[in-house]
Amino acid sequence: MIALPSFREMSFGLYGAWRLARWDTGAMAWFDATPEGASRSFWAALLCFPGFIALLALRVSAAEWAQSGGGHILLVESIGYVFGWVAFPLAALYFCRWLNREDRGFAFVAAYNWFQLVETGLFVIVAALAATQLLPSRTMDLISALALVAVLVYEWFIARIAVGAGGVAAAALVLADLVLGAAVNQVTQGLY
Repeated sequence: MIALPSFREMSFGLYGAWRLARWDTGAMAWFDATPEGASRSFWAALLCFPGFIALLALRVSAAEWAQSGGGHILLVESIGYVFGWVAFPLAALYFCRWLNREDRGFAFVAAYNWFQLVETGLFVIVAALAATQLLPSRTMDLISALALVAVLVYEWFIARIAVGAGGVAAAALVLADLVLGAAVNQVTQGLY
């Protein structure tokens, strides 16, 4: 079993993620870039899970809940959630090995995982704002698109400074994350 990170390591991870969101290239110093530190960063998945459930509740229609049942949807989506949390980091580690930067792959995984807390928080805020229907749908579409672009740009930034392989390699990592995420979503939503 993966050891629970200390309170200090969690706070450092969160602080590092916050600094990444502010374009701070020195933020990588706040992450434990060892294989053990990267492993412990997966505890961020547990911290993000309530946000994931909130997003799921806002995304799935009442008809889908009624047709498939809440337990079925929660099970399928939770399996997809876990798969998503492990598939991309594995692909990223393989990609780093291919680039001869295997030693930097663990730093990327740690930073990426802790940054998921910032990303999840942003998407929950945007989805909750959309659910209130206080803003016109075109405005919400623009806000949602801007949030997605911001997350992709930040992920590119994290990959660029963590892996240190340049902008194209960072873009390839972001593209891999998009493709894997879309595939997982397609499969899970096809099961209910």
